Amino acid sequence: MRDSHTQTSSTSAEAVPTSALAEAAPGHAPDVEPAPTAGHPAPVLWPLHLGAFLATFMFSVSNVAIPAVQADIGASDSTSALIVGLFSAAFASGLILCGRIGDRFGRRRLFMIGTGALVITSIAVGLAPDPLFLLVARATQGSAAAVMMPQILASFQHSLSGAARLKAISLFGAFSGVGTVGGQVLGGGLISLFGQTWGWRAAFLSCAIAAAAAYLGSLRLTESRSIDPAPLDAPGAILLGVGMMSLVTGLALGPVTGWLPLPATLLAACAAALTAFALWQNRAEAAGRDPLIPPQVVRIPAAWIGMLMAFVFFAGFGTFLYNFALTSQTGHGDPAAVSGLTLGLFAAAFLITSLLVPRAVGRLGGPGTMVLGTTLQAISLLGVAWASATAPATEWNLWFQLPGVVLGAAQALQFGPLVGTVVGAVPDRVAGLSGGLIATMQQAGIAVGVALLGALFHVFTLSLGYDNAFAVACLVQVGLCLAFGTGALALLRLGSRR
Repeated sequence: MRDSHTQTSSTSAEAVPTSALAEAAPGHAPDVEPAPTAGHPAPVLWPLHLGAFLATFMFSVSNVAIPAVQADIGASDSTSALIVGLFSAAFASGLILCGRIGDRFGRRRLFMIGTGALVITSIAVGLAPDPLFLLVARATQGSAAAVMMPQILASFQHSLSGAARLKAISLFGAFSGVGTVGGQVLGGGLISLFGQTWGWRAAFLSCAIAAAAAYLGSLRLTESRSIDPAPLDAPGAILLGVGMMSLVTGLALGPVTGWLPLPATLLAACAAALTAFALWQNRAEAAGRDPLIPPQVVRIPAAWIGMLMAFVFFAGFGTFLYNFALTSQTGHGDPAAVSGLTLGLFAAAFLITSLLVPRAVGRLGGPGTMVLGTTLQAISLLGVAWASATAPATEWNLWFQLPGVVLGAAQALQFGPLVGTVVGAVPDRVAGLSGGLIATMQQAGIAVGVALLGALFHVFTLSLGYDNAFAVACLVQVGLCLAFGTGALALLRLGSRR
């Protein structure tokens, strides 16, 4: 079975170890043209790195902008969750399909289409006149990001080899990390500079500027495509998209509407769409076709364990950033710039530790590094919960710093080795696709986590206040952390049997 170029990044600051993505190369479909050799001009790469920055930047900006959006256009609590969730749901739904489209019709062409669409959709988000328009624009923006992102690592695979490829992938992770930091700090600064009415709009419009620069730079990229691309499986993509959108919307609306009638209807539609999707994938595989998500790949223990680990990790990670922004800005009245800077050390610890993860993996192995990260994350989340519940309001930002730094480092130790560990544990024929599936579950985890846990956080604030509600949310995340650790132990046992 053919595997498409489906590896992509998460929408957060993780720096995936270079070995992880390099090992995924055997799973990719062959290119029409060989990678450049010594003596040829070095390929242009900066537009691709800017694209990696942009994807995480758009996610991070939306978190810090939520309180200003609520104040300016009257977005409700459920709408606020959907502003983040629908973006990630659309992103997740299109990743694998758009990777296959790039294999077939050209990765440079798809990257240009994606970045061009991001210019338009980011302007639409920034100028949204009401919550409904904003939600539609955010979902469309997520779809545009799905068109762009799979082409980045696929282009590295085509145009580079050896040390040059490893360096490019390392920079890819670094730019993803910078995007998360930049979204919090730059987005918060723009909101504070331009005020509630135009600040959040300026933050989203800055995404359009970055996308325009990436689009112009893409004119200098080298085109590439696969000799034998996998079929697109449009029906599978449509069913997956309907299921994801219905799930995220239903979970976001449920806690604040009593679950009836619309949320229950949406969740029923989700169950029907995902059931039909599973049946379609099995039918396509039985007929000898290439389904969007081949069941035989999902049945591999390392693959499905890795997918679940990515889902629970980003359900907690995305919700943490979302709840933090609300607690800081709405609960404490901090300016958006202060809220962003408060997370500065947390983000810096994540980025720096991500760059050191390969050394840790060399000593402890991938699963061992993830177990260490799980232990540190559980401890740091308890520290954040304690600080949030007991710190004086005027000192809350200060008390957050110590456990926040440990938390940032711990999360890098958790997710950094995940892709490499899973890719190393599955057969080479599905290595590339397994990376794409993990990336899809990253986005799905953010979407579902923010929709459900974010909505529950709003409910908790009504009775507990923001600080205590944030403490409870951290305790809930400890449970997700332990689930991730259980998966790491399972991967450790699988590795010991090989």
